[in-house]
Amino acid sequence: MLVTQPNLSLFFTGLETRWRGAYGAAPVVYNRIATTYPVATEQWASGWIGMLDKMREWVGPRLTRQPNPQTYLVQIQNYEQTQGIDQFKLEDDTYGIYNPVVDFMGLQAAKWPDYQLRDLLQSQGSQGGSRQLSVDGVNHFSTAHPVSFWDSSRGTYPNDYTNGGQTINGITVGGALSATSFATVWEDMARRKAESGEPWGIVADLAVTGPMLKLAMDTILQAQFMGAPVLAQLGSANAPTAGSPVSPNAPLVGSTENVMKGWTDRLMWPDLGGSVTVGGGTQDQLFYVMDTSKPIKPLSWLLRKAPDFTYRKNPDDPVVFDRHQYVMGSVARGAPAWAFPQLMSRSGA
Repeated sequence: MLVTQPNLSLFFTGLETRWRGAYGAAPVVYNRIATTYPVATEQWASGWIGMLDKMREWVGPRLTRQPNPQTYLVQIQNYEQTQGIDQFKLEDDTYGIYNPVVDFMGLQAAKWPDYQLRDLLQSQGSQGGSRQLSVDGVNHFSTAHPVSFWDSSRGTYPNDYTNGGQTINGITVGGALSATSFATVWEDMARRKAESGEPWGIVADLAVTGPMLKLAMDTILQAQFMGAPVLAQLGSANAPTAGSPVSPNAPLVGSTENVMKGWTDRLMWPDLGGSVTVGGGTQDQLFYVMDTSKPIKPLSWLLRKAPDFTYRKNPDDPVVFDRHQYVMGSVARGAPAWAFPQLMSRSGA
């Protein structure tokens, strides 16, 4: 390439066009599971008052209650990606080999929210530590979320069913992915209560897995027929029949119509693949069940500044003059955050 100012301007204008094309065409998932909030400062603050108590029978004097606000603060993070092209390599480039670099830069810039939300889910990278605390002050995936932040007498609920699941009312809920574990998690989410004592109305509509669990999840939610030796309490424990001792309930035999077909939609998220150990299992064996139908999705994406594309190409620019290098890159500002913990569950072995 003949390196002149007009040629350089044309070259970098073409690179920016390629970057924007790749940015717009990149496959992303964050807008399906997260609500995006524009942010104007270095810190995002969310506030709410919880679900008010329901109407009570008027017996005796009125009972006056006062809402107690809750707040959730998240610090915005700064990100960058920078690539350099040697001035002399560019002069000698006769194959356009540097053009695909910008395609990948645009792809990675578009996937920036996906990667950070994935890291938040998996407690890794810059999303570990205090960023794992949920809106109610405990770890987002917990076996004991308070039903009411201000009144501990209203009890707790889990949204983490790893380590083989949680025993609730004598039934194992969750655990490694199976028809039973998925159904019990879905059902347990549906009975989560608000501060008022009434159900939140959670109806999970999306199951999220990495590549390693795609076959199992597709079978559970898409197969026409399914042969399950154990389904809930069918095929396990003791049969409720007369006699002493009670006869064991034999495992189910043969295939039946899959009544779980279409219970939720499915999302196979390739970025969830990996083998980082979490809570007795590995990340690629975890699955997530979410309710994305509400005005607020299970996760939040806080956008302070979308990725840009800038470059330094002037011959008298210090980096070009001193290091014979043209530099191009992106800057972005934002952060992933949690939404209400009742909207999502995690399960696995």
